[in-house]
Amino acid sequence: MLMQEINILQELFLSTEIWGYLGPFLLVYIGYLLSKKDRFLTILWFVVEMLFVATYLNLVDATPIYWWHIFILMFGGLATCIYSLWDR
Repeated sequence: MLMQEINILQELFLSTEIWGYLGPFLLVYIGYLLSKKDRFLTILWFVVEMLFVATYLNLVDATPIYWWHIFILMFGGLATCIYSLWDR
């Protein structure tokens, strides 16, 4: 069971196929939903997204194949924060 869960997370976050981009998009969407609830959650979720970006930056040391993952998380996270704070 645990091996299957690890494979699903690896496919969602570490794959360079099309489903590998669903993980970062899902994080941005969850951040948007949380930020609609509370301003503090917006800042907290942005920190969580930046931790994911730091993880991807460690993966990019040799090859730039994860740049789109980083791009989605950074600009999606910023857009989520700006939109939700501006909406108030």
